[in-house]
Parts: sequence; structure tokens; C-alpha cells
Amino acid sequence: MKRDVRVGVPSYTYRQTSKEEKMIYRRLTIIGGVTIVILLIVWFWGLTFVRVIGWLGTKTSGNEAPPPEYEIPLQKPALHDLPEFTNQDKITISGSATAQANVILVINGTEIGKTVADSSGSFSFVDAPLKIGTNLIKVTASDKTGKSLEERAIVTLDKQLPNLQVSEPSNKQDFPKGTKQITIKGTAEAESTVFVNSIQAMLDQNAGFAYSLDVSPGENKIEVKAVDNAGNSKIIDLTVTVEQ
Repeated sequence: MKRDVRVGVPSYTYRQTSKEEKMIYRRLTIIGGVTIVILLIVWFWGLTFVRVIGWLGTKTSGNEAPPPEYEIPLQKPALHDLPEFTNQDKITISGSATAQANVILVINGTEIGKTVADSSGSFSFVDAPLKIGTNLIKVTASDKTGKSLEERAIVTLDKQLPNLQVSEPSNKQDFPKGTKQITIKGTAEAESTVFVNSIQAMLDQNAGFAYSLDVSPGENKIEVKAVDNAGNSKIIDLTVTVEQ
């Protein structure tokens, strides 16, 4: 009997897998699966570990003590716009010191009040009482360490009216027709300011003044005023007549 052999067609030989080979393949499959599972577990726990470490680091840094605050050196307090003379029984005393410094106001040895300088260092005491005459103002600034610095000033309370006298002309004095100008003469308190009809008249070294005032025919009203350093004022009103 002849065998049918086809030229160019490959021949295949089928070999049945043995039980041992199947066991090997099965073991390799199991080992591969277990390996993949282990790798996934390691990867997952690795990420979790990193996150936990990061959280612990953040938690630890959050519990750390804050860096020490920089202490600004204490500055001597300064008083602002404090008058040397006043006619007010109560005044406002303001100034500047180191920011957040404790500030104490003492007048004539008596503590008047306490305050804390604001973030810009400003402080103020309203309605600080004064007595007639000389008042010693003392402002003390202190910091948390207990260090303190002070500033002093003197304010004089004067409620007395300044001296003022007019020697020429006399009140209700008459001047002849054609008079165009008269001279207002007098004396005032030294260092005061004198005004004639709201225009300043200069004082000489003896506290005297002489001011030339233009007048017109008929009645002329004249106001002479002296103002001292404390703000007290005295007024003398005159009336003169120029014949028409």
C-alpha cells in the first residue's frame, strides 16, 4: 500500500503533556500569582508608610515651639504738642513710645492713668487734670522685662487775664475835622500779643505799643486786645469821633 505524501506540506507530531509537566506549570502559575500579590501588597504598604511618615513629620513640626519673638528695644517716650502754658483745667497728653509698651502718666506726683501704646507706638491720656500754677508731667514707658524710661515736662495753668492799658486816645475822644490817622498807645503784659482792630501791634522792650490807625469822619470804634501765652485775653473797647 502506498503512503500519500504531499510535497511542501510540513508534518506535525502531537505529544500529550505528562502529569509531571502539568504540575510544574501549575506551580509556576501559583508562584507567579503569589509574587504579583506580594508586590502589590509591598507597593500599597510602601505608599501608606510614606504617608504616615509625612503626617507624623507634619504633626511633629506643628507641635514645635514657635521661634522666639524679636523684642524691640524700649524707646524713651516722647510727648507731642504739649503746651508750655494753658488756661484749660484739663488737657490731652499724647505721645509715642515703643509699640505695646505700658505707659503711666503721673502729674505732680499723683498717678493719673495707665495705658498701652498701640502697634504704632502712639498713646494718649484725655482730660488730664491740672492745678493753677506749675504742673510737673511725667510719662513712664516700660516693657515686659521691667525696664522703664521716662520723659518729663512742665505745663503752667494760668487763668489770669493779661495786663493791658491804653493811654491814648481816651474813650469818646473827639478829633478835629480832616483827621485821617490817630495813634493808639499803651502797655501790655510782657510776651503777650496785642491786636488793634484784629491787626497785630508790636511790643517794644518795655512791653509798650504804638499803632497808627486810619480813621474816617464820624464815629470810629476801636478794639484793643491782649492775648497771653496761656490763651487768656483782655479787651478794651474805645469809641472816637472825627468831626465831619
